[in-house]
Amino acid sequence: MSSGFHWVIPPSKELIPNVEKYGQRIRVALHAMASYWGQSIQDEARRNARWTPRSGAAVSGLFYAVDGFGLGEIKGQILDKGDPASLMKDVEVVEGKNEILIITLSHTVFYGKFLELSHGERYAIIMSTIEQNLPGLERLMKKYIERL
Repeated sequence: MSSGFHWVIPPSKELIPNVEKYGQRIRVALHAMASYWGQSIQDEARRNARWTPRSGAAVSGLFYAVDGFGLGEIKGQILDKGDPASLMKDVEVVEGKNEILIITLSHTVFYGKFLELSHGERYAIIMSTIEQNLPGLERLMKKYIERL
């Protein structure tokens, strides 16, 4: 008489592939939520920009980007009519990794740093927008994960 545990279906056939599919579905959903949230904070930052627009380039050049989980980068639309790549000389969007999701809110104009950091940060819009909206992203993601 043999004792021990006997698998009817080995884990490599059903369990492991299904756990991997489950993890991928979660990563895709979190990536989509991050993109949705990124678009909303981009729009809010543009609406609430604290400086007097001269040419409109600073406001229209505020953008978001989402990258990570091996799902590719998503960028918000830059409204400036010029070549966005030429505007983004001082911008570095950090790339996400397979296990890391990165959300960016940034300026395309070279003087974006000046708007954010000068005059006692009176014209800063990036961090205040992120900080005000981060709890909403956290609630959205928690709500999704709790439903699983």
